[in-house]
Amino acid sequence: MLLLDEHDRALVETVRQAMDKALRKSHTPTAVAKRIAVLAVRQRNKGRAAAKRRHPFAGICEASGRPLAVEHADLDELDPELGYAGRVRWVCKRANNSGKHS
Repeated sequence: MLLLDEHDRALVETVRQAMDKALRKSHTPTAVAKRIAVLAVRQRNKGRAAAKRRHPFAGICEASGRPLAVEHADLDELDPELGYAGRVRWVCKRANNSGKHS
């Protein structure tokens, strides 16, 4: 759960109500929901390229310390409220799924 102040909680509630209303009125609610998700992800990923430049990949999983192939590397946000503007680390995006990677 992200920690939001009262102002931001009110903004989230306003947006939730607007989304509910838009989805009820839309001809294709699934398509509208997907488009809203795309817009939200685009906002969330702002600063990702700068974070990668600020914290370049060193070839290891920063959670386990084991070697990590670049195709399995994922930039993890350590401060969820700050997103990519906060602290980040490189981790294996597959390690928790199969256990066959670092």
